[in-house]
Amino acid sequence: MADFDLAIIGGGINGAGLARDAAGRGIRVLLVEMNDLGSGTSSASSKMIHGGLRYLEHGAFRLVREALSEREVLLRMAPHLVRPMRFMLPPLPGLRSALLLRFGLFLYDILGARRLLPASRTADLTHHPAGQPLKREFRYGFEYSDCSVDDSRLVVLNAVDAAERGAVIQTRTRCTRAERRDEWELVLNDHGRRSVATARVLVNAAGPWIGGVADTIIRQPLARGVRLIKGSHIVVRRQFQNDFGYILEAPDRRVVFVLPFADDFSLIGTTDENFVGDLSAPTPTPQEIGYLCDVVNRYFRNVVTPDEVVRSFSGVRALYDDGSNKPEDVTRDYELVLDKSDGKAPLLTVYGGKITTYRRLAEAALARWDPTSGRRGAGPRSRRCRAGSSRPRRLNRKPTKRCGDGHFCPGSTPAGCCMPTGFAWTESLKTRAAWTIWDSSLRAT
Repeated sequence: MADFDLAIIGGGINGAGLARDAAGRGIRVLLVEMNDLGSGTSSASSKMIHGGLRYLEHGAFRLVREALSEREVLLRMAPHLVRPMRFMLPPLPGLRSALLLRFGLFLYDILGARRLLPASRTADLTHHPAGQPLKREFRYGFEYSDCSVDDSRLVVLNAVDAAERGAVIQTRTRCTRAERRDEWELVLNDHGRRSVATARVLVNAAGPWIGGVADTIIRQPLARGVRLIKGSHIVVRRQFQNDFGYILEAPDRRVVFVLPFADDFSLIGTTDENFVGDLSAPTPTPQEIGYLCDVVNRYFRNVVTPDEVVRSFSGVRALYDDGSNKPEDVTRDYELVLDKSDGKAPLLTVYGGKITTYRRLAEAALARWDPTSGRRGAGPRSRRCRAGSSRPRRLNRKPTKRCGDGHFCPGSTPAGCCMPTGFAWTESLKTRAAWTIWDSSLRAT
């Protein structure tokens, strides 16, 4: 009998969300992450829970509707992480017409089935707080609702909740080999300590590393093409005193967000560029930084220059290659590819996905293949504990407690630490669910 029903490679939002949902169904889960939880693309997002207003232009109505529905769910499930935010969209002459923008926001309201957030409306920017930092030529705009999120903490708390439900979460652990027979045999390396685990189903949720995992660890090339798209952000001193976010149309018809960030700063992004390079250290190019500054300067009275950037970061998305020519046109929807070769253990590969729809991705993944099929007693427990149900359990505000070993641990086991051995929890780490001081300090920045 295999040690686990489901093994997941990748500790981003997709992997952590899948681990949480599966553990809630009574499935025995192992998640391995070579770095820290959410240390890759999941913590390099625009820090938003949103439907994707611009996706309406590409006809992605199902994706937008699903994302807007999840926006309401996450507001209820994690109100300490997901917070409502009003956005201002000032039309730029010569691009999308004001009528088209207003119609798009009308669809956004309808598709969202709003219950918690106010509807969109037209605003007079000459008398509106959101108009104060904008140039005088912008006399009206469109106001609508979306949400902000602490993205890395959302990943961590999903993993913490998965652990409380019985999942084994191993960070700073590399899967160096995956042998495929009637079950998977995984060779793990944890700071030089070698171990072996077996699982009935393997999920490749390694984000931009899915190609490398497929080629070097699983040794089976990806069945479908992957498109690596880099999105870059810059952080500058706060450009306005109100609490609105801004969505700005760029001359090339992309959109750029300007958001309040960490009290004293503004977050500006994102770009869309094809990526080739070192996945361990993606960074914005001078051209990307200049592009973001130029877009902001077209709208705001205060001029932003590259010299004023106090921080910049990039994330690389592993999107399903749908053949689109432009990076910004590649679908942001998730794609799940299941390989059920005769007589061999199943392999599920995860492409794309948005932080907003991570729960739906997890539900869809488990619907494609039930790792508990044939396991006695799995069915009733799965129904009782399903994490992806219409009434999901809320993520804890204070997920940690002192366990029997005297460490601070996100589990509820009364005796013995329920997390991997070798990493003692300290008082300074208890609210971050981090395995090392270094991980904790990175999450604090």
